[in-house]
Amino acid sequence: MQANDCSNKVSTRLISSLSSKFIFSALFLCLTFLSNYGNAQNFTLGDLQNLALPMQGSKISTSTTKSPNVDPRKVNDATSAKSISDSLKTKAAGNTVSTADSESAAFRKKIFGINMFNNPNITFESSLNIPTPKNYILGAGDELVIDINGYSEEHYTLPITPEGYVKIAKIGNVFVSGISIEEAKKRIIDRLSKIYVGLKPYGGAPANTTATISLGSIKTIRVSILGDVVAPGTYSISSLSRVMNALYLSGGPSESGTFREIRVIRDRKLIAQLDLYDLLTTGNLRQNVGLHDQDIIQVGSYKSRVEIIGEVKKPAVFETLPNESLEKIINEYANGFTPMAYKSVLKIQRLTEKDSKLIDLSNDLLSSFYPKAGDIITVEKVLMNRIENAVTLEGAVFRPGKFSINDSPTLTKLIKRADSFREDAFLGRISIVRLRDDLTKENISVNYNDILSGKSPDIALHREDIVTVYSVVELMEKYTVRIQGEINLKDDAPLTSAIEKGSTAVSETPGESPNNESPIGTFPFLHNMTVEDLVEKAGGLKESAATGRIEVIRRKKNIGKDDPSQITSTIGERFNFAINNNLAIDPSASKFILEPFDEVFVRSSPNYEKQQFISIEGQITFPGVYGLERKNEHISEVIARAGGLNAQAYPKGATLVRKFKISKQEVDRKSEQMSELSDNTTEATVKVKSVKEETSESIGIDLVKALEEPNSSADMLLQDGDIIKIPKEPQTVRMQGEVLYPTSTRYIENLPFKHYISEAGGYTELSSRKRSYIIYANGSVDRTRKFLGLINIYPKVQPGSEIVVPSLNIRQGASQQAFQMIQTLTMGLTSVATLFALIRTFK
Repeated sequence: MQANDCSNKVSTRLISSLSSKFIFSALFLCLTFLSNYGNAQNFTLGDLQNLALPMQGSKISTSTTKSPNVDPRKVNDATSAKSISDSLKTKAAGNTVSTADSESAAFRKKIFGINMFNNPNITFESSLNIPTPKNYILGAGDELVIDINGYSEEHYTLPITPEGYVKIAKIGNVFVSGISIEEAKKRIIDRLSKIYVGLKPYGGAPANTTATISLGSIKTIRVSILGDVVAPGTYSISSLSRVMNALYLSGGPSESGTFREIRVIRDRKLIAQLDLYDLLTTGNLRQNVGLHDQDIIQVGSYKSRVEIIGEVKKPAVFETLPNESLEKIINEYANGFTPMAYKSVLKIQRLTEKDSKLIDLSNDLLSSFYPKAGDIITVEKVLMNRIENAVTLEGAVFRPGKFSINDSPTLTKLIKRADSFREDAFLGRISIVRLRDDLTKENISVNYNDILSGKSPDIALHREDIVTVYSVVELMEKYTVRIQGEINLKDDAPLTSAIEKGSTAVSETPGESPNNESPIGTFPFLHNMTVEDLVEKAGGLKESAATGRIEVIRRKKNIGKDDPSQITSTIGERFNFAINNNLAIDPSASKFILEPFDEVFVRSSPNYEKQQFISIEGQITFPGVYGLERKNEHISEVIARAGGLNAQAYPKGATLVRKFKISKQEVDRKSEQMSELSDNTTEATVKVKSVKEETSESIGIDLVKALEEPNSSADMLLQDGDIIKIPKEPQTVRMQGEVLYPTSTRYIENLPFKHYISEAGGYTELSSRKRSYIIYANGSVDRTRKFLGLINIYPKVQPGSEIVVPSLNIRQGASQQAFQMIQTLTMGLTSVATLFALIRTFK
C-alpha cells in the first residue's frame, strides 16, 4: 500500500513537472508569435510607378481605418495557417544566402530588375484599406460585417465557421464558403428579407431598407513559392495578396531564376503567367492575380540572357525571349543609347562550341538581329578627340582654336572668323600641316600678302588641317642687356613676366657674379635705353657704387662680313664713363645708348668699407663687441681698448675663433668627395659630416707674447667676426683615448707626461704610444717625438691640457704583436743559453 502511494506521488510530480514545462514552452511560443506577427497589405499597381522594390528591412504591417458601425479590417489567422513571421524569417535567411558569395552578389547586382527586390526604401505590402473585391472568394476565417439601415436599423459581425457558415440571429445558418462575396450578398439579403420586409419592394411599395455587406477581418492563406527564388518555401499571407506580394516575401528570383515566365498554378491548372519586364518597363503588371489558399507560384530558370555594356542608359544583364530583337532590348529595357554612344557599329562577343567570336553589327540591322544566350553587346563611345569637320588655328591671331570648315572652307574666311591677325603676326609665311591620304603629314607654306594682293589663290582647307601664324617677336632672338655690381637688384620678379607684359622691372635669374660679390640681373632690351635707365630698372645704385667708373662690354658684331681675312682676335668692345649719381635727366647725365647684349658693370668705391666687429669673451676687464678701426688692427691693440686682462686670466689658454667661408662650388666638390668616401668604405658604419659654406675654427694663439711684443708675429691681425676667448687658469689635465681609465686629474707643475698616463691606469694593448699628443688650452697641439728612432720624447704638460692616446691601426698592431713575440722568444733563448752555460760551469 505504501509502495503504491509512493508510486502515485512520483507519477503526480512527474506529470506536474512535464505540465509546467509544456505550459512554459507554449507561453514562450505565443510571445514569439505575437512579437513577430504582422499582416501583409494588398499590392496595388499604382504603387509601382517608381519601383526598385527591396526585401531587406521590410515589414508586413496592417493599416487600420475606422468607419461608423464597422470594425477595422484585420487578418484572421486560421488555426491551420502558418505564422507570417515565418515568411519574414525565411526572407531574411534568403538575404544571407544572396550575399554570402561576393562574386555571386556582384553578378546579381547586374541583373536587370533585381533591385526591385533589393531596395530597402520600397516594399510590397498588401493594403487592407481597399473596397472588398467583388470576386473575393469567402472562406473559413473571414468575417462579414452587415449593416441594415432605413426603416429598420441593425448591425451584425459574423465570422465564417470552419464548416463554411455564418449564423444570423432569428434566421439561422447561411452557407457562404467557396463563393464570391457578391454571391454571398445575394444569399444573405434574400434570407434577411424574410424578417426585414423593407429590403425588397412589396405590394407595389418601394424598398425602404438597405443592407450593406462587407469584409471585416480577413483570413490568411498558405501559398507555396517554388523554383529559382532566393528563399523558396510556404508562406502565410493575407487573402487579399497578389502574386507580387508573395514573390517579394521570397526575395524574388535568384541569379538563375527567370523574370519573364513566372507561373501561378491552382488546383493543378495554370491560371496566370507573369512577365516582370512589363512592370519594369511600363509600370503595369498584367496577370498579377489574387491568390487563393494552396496556390503554387513557380519560378523556373532563365532560358536566355545577354549583357549590354557601354554607352546605354541602363547597362545590365537582360533576359530575352526568342522573338525580341536587339533594337527592342536596347530601346525598351536598356532605355536607349546615351548621347555619347557610337551607334554605327556595335561589338558583339558570342560564344561558340570551342571559344568565342566577335561580330560587328551595323546599326541598321538592330531590328532584325536576335541575340543568342551569352552574347555580350558593347556600345562604344564616339571619338571626342577627333572632330570630322574641324581645323585648328594657332599662333598670332586674336582667337586661336578649332573652327568648322563648313563655315570657313578657305584660309581667308578662317582668319576672318578668328578676328584677324595680331599686330605681331608674320604674314610672309603661314604654315599649314595637312594629313595626306596615306596618313603621312605634309607642310604647305603660304604667303598671305600674296593672297591679299591677288598674286596667289586662296587656300581651300581640309579636315584636321593645322594652320600656324607665326609671331615676328617669336622669330627674332630675344634681345637682352645685363647689369651687375653695386645695384639694388630685387630677387622676386621673373624675366618672362616682364617680356610678356612689356614691363621694365625685373631680373631673369638673380644670382651671384663669378667673384661672389654682386648680383646679376638680366632685362629685356629696349631701344634708346641708357645706362641710367638700366640702373633704374635694376633698383638703383647702392651706397658703395663708384658712379665715376662705369664699364660696358659690348659683343663684337661682324654682320655682313663673311671674308675670313677680316677675322681678328678682338672679342668685345669696352667703354668707360661716368653717370649721374642721382640718375636725374640733366646735362650731366650720360648719353651712352645701350645695344642688345651689352654687359654693364657698376664697380664698388675703393674707399668704401662696411663696419667690422670682433668679440672678446672671458677674463677681460670690459668683455663685449668691439668695432675695428683699421684693416691692420692687432690683438694687443683691441685687448688694450678692452682694459686689459683681469687677475683671473690665463693668457696661455687664450684662443681665437675665426669664421671661414668657402664657395658653393667648393662645398659641392667636398660633399661629392665625402659621398664617394662613404660609398667606397668597407666599414660597417661611417659618419659623414655635411659640408657647410661657413664654418668656425679655433686658432691657437700666443697671447702672452702678443701682449709682451706688440706687432710681432704672435700679435695677429684681426678680421670681421673674430672671437677672442680668454679662460681662467685651469687646474686639471684630461686623459682620453687608449688608456685604461680615461679621466681628468689635478695638474701638478713639472710632472712628466707618463705621470698623467699612470693616473689614467696606463696604456692599453691597443695604445699607439709614439702617436700620443697634447691639445693645450689655447687650442694648439704638440705631438710625441722619437729620439734616435728608439726613445719617445713626450711633450710638456701644461694646465688645461688634454692628453690623447690614439689606437693602433691594423698594421701597427700586427707589427707590435710580432715584435713582442720575437722579444719573448729571444729572452727565452737567452735564458736557455744561460742555463746551459751554468751547467757546464758546474761540471
